[in-house]
Amino acid sequence: MPAGSALCPPQLSLLMVVRNGAAHIDAAIASARRQSLTELEILVVDDGSTDATCAIVRRHAAEDARVRLEPGPRQGLAAVRNRSLELARAPWAAILDSDDILHPHHARNLLDLARRSGASLVAANMIAFDADNAALFASGSDWSAERTIELAPFVEAGRLDRAGVSLGYLKPLFRRDALAAHGLRYDARLRIGEDYDLIERTLAKGLAYAFSPEPTYFYRRHSGSTSFRLGCEDLRALIAAEDERPCAAPGTPLAEARAARRHSLVAALAHAEAVADIKAGRIASGCARLLRDPAAARLMVRSAREGLTRRIGFPARDRASARWAAVLCGAPLPGSRIERAARLLAGQGCDLRWIEDARCADPLVLAQAGRGASLVLVADEDQCDPAAFVIADRAPVIGDGSFCHPLIDSVLPARPAELLRFAVAADVDAPRSRAQAEVAA
Repeated sequence: MPAGSALCPPQLSLLMVVRNGAAHIDAAIASARRQSLTELEILVVDDGSTDATCAIVRRHAAEDARVRLEPGPRQGLAAVRNRSLELARAPWAAILDSDDILHPHHARNLLDLARRSGASLVAANMIAFDADNAALFASGSDWSAERTIELAPFVEAGRLDRAGVSLGYLKPLFRRDALAAHGLRYDARLRIGEDYDLIERTLAKGLAYAFSPEPTYFYRRHSGSTSFRLGCEDLRALIAAEDERPCAAPGTPLAEARAARRHSLVAALAHAEAVADIKAGRIASGCARLLRDPAAARLMVRSAREGLTRRIGFPARDRASARWAAVLCGAPLPGSRIERAARLLAGQGCDLRWIEDARCADPLVLAQAGRGASLVLVADEDQCDPAAFVIADRAPVIGDGSFCHPLIDSVLPARPAELLRFAVAADVDAPRSRAQAEVAA
């Protein structure tokens, strides 16, 4: 991974805010440093972390001058986002959450779309993933081509009481001077939904929002994410923000969408309050809240169903018995280092997942192939860009030394038996016999 230079003025600032993100921030920064758009800065604003977060960021900063660590105001996520926008040096700023990952062409693609469309904010489709699964975030014919996202459909998609594409989860690229010209900042009262709120107000000012269907943002779902913890105070703040919106003309799609979104927030608040009552032993009070609001009752049924599905419908992978895995992208030449390494891994009991031509594979197929993999082998340079969709998190990407690409972490040694030192599987200790390895090679 080549070190960058802070001497060239950045075209784009990747903004990351974090508090106690040591579990995932290393992978997030590594993906930012791999961007094919090299004229960028990676600005990390830490909001009082007490774990190893700052040490990880400092290590990256020592290796790459484009990485910068700054202290946050310790006034909540939205305030930290505002601080990052103030500190950014580039005319464009893109959001990267500290637990997510970027495809190497993410920044370049967003900037190209912004310049081509003239939009003041743009976003790419996402692949949502966890330890075992991956799924396309915005699927279906409506999201299969570049398009403009209008205000009313954006608000409609922000309802909490229906399934569909929640556009507020998309991670945007902003033109900073457009935000400044309209006095647009994050609402510091919001702990959750701050991106939705800022984009809604940006669209209300008449600024254009462009969408790219290529899923170059990899959105990690995990139990520690704030996106899944809507508390009563969070919902009250979101309702207050809705009540401050300018009035839309009665009967228009925007007025109807805003009314529907507000009603869904009120129902979610009643549901959250009922859950709090029931957990505190106030059963009668909780049930009364649900009876007063049928929408809240429907949310209770839906959340119970989803919780049961998580518990019994999709059991966690049995990590104690799982074999370690690797992904091979492309068709290696017979006798080549990559081909010999693939045979070695298969002979050592590895779950070798072969994508014969990653260029022709759907990104979602590649993402799913990578879940739980310990390393990724790339047969040739043409396979590198699609191989970036193999979301194997911290797994090294390995080439044979015949080509260079920012995605490549390591070059395969002349003796493929040495590849085993790359295959660090946390779950299963793969056979390490040197005699076996040399026979397989």
